[in-house]
Amino acid sequence: MKDIRKEKQIKGKIIPLRFDYMFTNIFNNPKNIEILENFISCYLEIPLKEIKGNLTLQSRELIIENKKEKNKQVDLILKLGENKINIELNNNFTEGIIERNVIYACNIHGRQLKYGDNNYSNITSLIQINLNASKKTKTNNLIERYVLTEEKTGNKLSKKIIIDVINLLMYDKKCYTLREEKLARWCKVIMTESMTDLKETLGDDLMEERAKETLIEEVNKYSTDDEVVALYSAYSREELERNTVLEDERKEARESGFKEGKEKGIKE
Repeated sequence: MKDIRKEKQIKGKIIPLRFDYMFTNIFNNPKNIEILENFISCYLEIPLKEIKGNLTLQSRELIIENKKEKNKQVDLILKLGENKINIELNNNFTEGIIERNVIYACNIHGRQLKYGDNNYSNITSLIQINLNASKKTKTNNLIERYVLTEEKTGNKLSKKIIIDVINLLMYDKKCYTLREEKLARWCKVIMTESMTDLKETLGDDLMEERAKETLIEEVNKYSTDDEVVALYSAYSREELERNTVLEDERKEARESGFKEGKEKGIKE
């Protein structure tokens, strides 16, 4: 395992932030809150000075609703003022995961009332940010936004719950605004496996210098840790095997469909 670590150091390879262990350990850490402050400032287009001191990490545990349920744990819950922000990292973006995240958002949003308060207008806003690291997307956009609307008119039913999807692989898509350009760079920061790319993408303007140094130090620390490297290596093998099986299944389905179509055509 030490050889793998040395090889990663020599080649300048890092474990990407899209790896769940890296993501939660770096970002769900109060000591690294300044990194999240810079990201949220960029994402919500709110001056950083208004974010600092007002952003806090919340418990990732959700309320269990029946005895058969196991622990419910989301990736990140942040509180900005009175409002909640839920960030979910998704390396797969299947219908099941999408539905699960919607349930998470509803759970967080609906549990905000204090005991004895039955005034639902007191519920504050929730935005869920889905960081989609898979190739599966609903659109080809860098950012997708979903809200509760009336089907025909598009009128909003509620402005207090928003679900966003950031398609991380779209980081090289043409951007038309400064916000999109910076968010695209954040996407590359999360996806890159190169320390050189990480530093170049961060540049001098994506976040404050101290926050940038903290992020680089944290990525380097975990990327050279034997146990984390072993975890990521095992994850990479599983992911490769899973993708290979899925591709084989797709190929088999295509060939089967072609064969059935051909036989049907000959028969007709």
